[in-house]
Amino acid sequence: MHIIKILNNNAVQVINEDGDQVIIVGRGIGHDKKRGQTISIENSDEVFVMTNKNLFPSVKNILTSVSTDLIETSNKIINYGKKLLDTNLNQNIIISLTDHLDYAISKARDGIYTPNPLNLDIKKFYPTEYKIGEYALKVVKKYQFTILKEDEAGFIAMHFVDATIKDNKSTHNILRLTEALKKVLAIVEKEMPNISKDSLAYSRFVRHIQYMIIRIFENGKETNEIDADIAKIVFEKYPFEYSLAKKIRKVILHDFKVDINDEEQMYITIHLARLADVRGEQI
Repeated sequence: MHIIKILNNNAVQVINEDGDQVIIVGRGIGHDKKRGQTISIENSDEVFVMTNKNLFPSVKNILTSVSTDLIETSNKIINYGKKLLDTNLNQNIIISLTDHLDYAISKARDGIYTPNPLNLDIKKFYPTEYKIGEYALKVVKKYQFTILKEDEAGFIAMHFVDATIKDNKSTHNILRLTEALKKVLAIVEKEMPNISKDSLAYSRFVRHIQYMIIRIFENGKETNEIDADIAKIVFEKYPFEYSLAKKIRKVILHDFKVDINDEEQMYITIHLARLADVRGEQI
């Protein structure tokens, strides 16, 4: 990769192997470098690579408005989140998370804390993202010498929920997603009070519902064709779980004005059958 601009000691704009311009952010990556020199990334876990050109101005702005140490702190949290979620994140997270941390740390140092009324719900519905939030509090304490309240773990977690949504439209959509997920799980927990919330099956079910809601909120009802014979077998084998899946579908349609298709209803039935299994692992 060839450097075309040094943004600061910790950020450079380069031409990569594909001939595209990208911004690389990482400790000391621009130190003692000059335009035209080649650069290599020895450890990809220590850098953030911005490929979205539409976000270049925002990245450059954040680089000049916050400390280098804070950007490094944000980058550590993001890389940890990538590993834990094992999925691509919207690149805007380097901007939104850094800006959020800058504000939260500044307020905390002044003794001002923002309560998070959804913190318990976020912890329940997004356990992986919340774990990232908890890790963030430790990183901020270690590298920014500032203690953030537990409520901040929820705020930070939602940045990662937001970053996994394809279009990353707005916080309003995230709150709507959380409300929909809350209603679905309330139905399941009422009708299946003995399920193990610590089981792998429960975790898989929650994740499946999350992504299903994201898809239908973004794209509307999907039109995938269902294999009628397979669906018939599933629905007949698990009549209780099928009736529960239909109830979930009805609530989503009534409360959020979006519908799921028959194939998705079948998958929900299968997940519910796994939840009903004592071991939570197999049907």
